[in-house]
Formats: sequence, C-alpha cells, structure tokens
Amino acid sequence: MRLLAALMLVAASGAFGYSLVLAEKRRERLVNGMITSLEILRSEISARLSPLPDCFRLLSETGPEPCRDFYSSLLDTMDALGEMEFARLWDACLSVQELPAEAASALSELGKSLGRYSAQEQRSAIERCIERLKFCSAERHEKSQQTARLRLGLPLCAGVLLAVILY
Repeated sequence: MRLLAALMLVAASGAFGYSLVLAEKRRERLVNGMITSLEILRSEISARLSPLPDCFRLLSETGPEPCRDFYSSLLDTMDALGEMEFARLWDACLSVQELPAEAASALSELGKSLGRYSAQEQRSAIERCIERLKFCSAERHEKSQQTARLRLGLPLCAGVLLAVILY
C-alpha cells in the first residue's frame, strides 16, 4: 500500500511537470497562430480594404485554430464599439488568452492603431507587431527547448524526494 502511494505521488509530480511543458507549447502555438492571423489581417486590410468586423469574422471561421476564439470573442464584442473604444475591446479579448507578456504587449500596441488610421498605417502597425511576435516566438522557442527537461524533471525529482521522505 505504501509503495502504491509513493508511486502515485511520483506520477502526480511527473504529470504536473508534463503539464508545464504542454502549457509552454500551447503558448508557442498561440503566438505562431497570432503571427499567421496577423499576416491574413494585413492582407485583408491593405489589399482588399476589408472592414475590421469582416476580417474578424473571416479569422474566427478560417483563421489558425489557436486564435479562432480570440477573433470570435472580438467579433462578439463589436456591438459595444459605440460605448467603448476599440483598443479597450481588443485588450479585454486579449487578456483572456494565454500569451507571454512580450506578445501580449505587442498585440496591445497593435490594438491601439487598428481601425483608427489609414490602411497603409494599419499595415505598418501590423508589420511591426508581426516582427515583434516573431522575435518573441524565436526567443521563447529557444528558451523552452533549454528548459523543457528542467520543467519536466524538477517536479518529478521533487516527487521522488517527497516519496522517499514520507515513506
């Protein structure tokens, strides 16, 4: 019985470490999905001169999978556009996403210029945001590659140590 309890403790610690690794990978996919969706948004705004609600509808239906919820919630909040400014709606939808701080900051800055300026200026703002997100993605990917074993191994070792101490 004690052996089973110790194994369960070690397994739970390992599962926690594995969930940390998966959460980091999920954040990476979200940032990469945002980059792809912003490239689509840039082309919709600059080439087709599509209004933002149409762009958000397109991205919520056919955009990258990790970002569809963001654009769907943004599309749903567009009804409150007269009561609140767009940047606040954008930030409210962005705050629910599991983005790294650097990526959230870059996207928040973008929200302040979308819908306010000419198509060319919006395109420039989107390009700046894409570049910041690419840099953030590359940096996070490199860092997560270095720390993945640590995130998995440290909780596992703590579980083994706790099991030895307790049993």
